[in-house]
Amino acid sequence: MNKQEVSEIKKLVADKKDDLNYSNINSTLGIKRYIKMADQIKAVMGNGKILDWGCGLGQMSYLLKKRGLEVVSLDISSTKHPLLEEAGQAKVVPSNSVELPFPPASFDAVLSSGVLEHVDDPQGSLKEITRILKNQGYFFIYMLPNKYSYIEFISDLLRRGAHPIKYSVGGIKKTLKQLNFEVLTAGYQNFLPYNLKGFPSICRKIYLKLSGAIATLDLIFTHVPLLNKLSTNIIIIAKKESEEQGR
Repeated sequence: MNKQEVSEIKKLVADKKDDLNYSNINSTLGIKRYIKMADQIKAVMGNGKILDWGCGLGQMSYLLKKRGLEVVSLDISSTKHPLLEEAGQAKVVPSNSVELPFPPASFDAVLSSGVLEHVDDPQGSLKEITRILKNQGYFFIYMLPNKYSYIEFISDLLRRGAHPIKYSVGGIKKTLKQLNFEVLTAGYQNFLPYNLKGFPSICRKIYLKLSGAIATLDLIFTHVPLLNKLSTNIIIIAKKESEEQGR
């Protein structure tokens, strides 16, 4: 399935290979990381209705729908993207960046993939996510910038592409606990970069040709105690408790 999905996504975004906005999904290495995330979500929640909060280019909506989930794609931008169109996904565009246009307890799960660090009001957004999740619903957080990432540190020094808002595992766990979530998984992803955006073209091509070896090394580094704390991103899987459980 992985090879087929990689091929399908590459074909759908073939005319975007020089568009830096698509740099996360115009390589085998980048696409496989999203496939891994989609597989994990499917394994944890089985079936159900999931909100792809801040769906962006639509890669996760596309992959999750192929796995049989009922997907609602939401993004503050109304721009159309080929992956959403291929999946037949209509994009929900909210009236503002915090309030979500759904009744309480509308979803079995919410996905945040590289979104939480970009919102204007993180606490307000998290409260809205709590509101629209059913009790025992899952909150999947991926690509959350790690406060202790060596890549973020270098990017800060070079003033190139660093995230202004970063999190620690302990910090995000504490925040979620205050919102009545049980954190099931807390870990790291992406010790090694999945692209060399900003580097010369020849460097990017050589790096991507070594994608198999890079993926293997990345898996090792993100599971080595202490070393993994320098990874680029944090992964969180949490479950919303009922009010009675949270007391």
